Amino acid sequence: MSGIKKFEGNWREAKAEIDRQVERVWLTEPEEIQKIRWGIIDSGAGSGQQSFSVLVHLEAYLMLVGADVTYRFLKVSQYPDVELPTLIKMTREFLTGTFNVFEFMTDLGLTNMHEVGQMFSDALDTLETKEEYVQLTGSMMTYVIRMHRWIHFIFPWNLGVAFPHRQPEEVAAIAGILTKA
Repeated sequence: MSGIKKFEGNWREAKAEIDRQVERVWLTEPEEIQKIRWGIIDSGAGSGQQSFSVLVHLEAYLMLVGADVTYRFLKVSQYPDVELPTLIKMTREFLTGTFNVFEFMTDLGLTNMHEVGQMFSDALDTLETKEEYVQLTGSMMTYVIRMHRWIHFIFPWNLGVAFPHRQPEEVAAIAGILTKA
């Protein structure tokens, strides 16, 4: 159960607020991303007093929720045999059901993601058509994808040099060393 107050507005109001959030983060790095970049995670998330794992989780979850899962919901919404109530149930199950991905991302430093995600989820009750679903979900997808772009931009990709690909000969050499012991 979410600790966020239930959104009582309609889907158009929710969409307008999500669109405001998109506009807020479109060209200017949001404050919550700046804090994450500096390793300031208000919840204390990050094992061993480090914020790298926060970045790893945000990179993965934002990419998965936005460009993968939410996009698939939009695609499935075009199937004539999938009714709106089924689509809404699937959306909630994947995003806010057993595991609330928006609440998790707020714990990881995206301070309003839980509130925006809960508003999106609550607004699903006010939809009357699949076309309305596409409009609301499309806005949410855009917001999540844009937040992913910010995390992707600040991610320390340079650390990858510490994990090079290995050649079969290298693996065989270390295997030979280990069998001697």
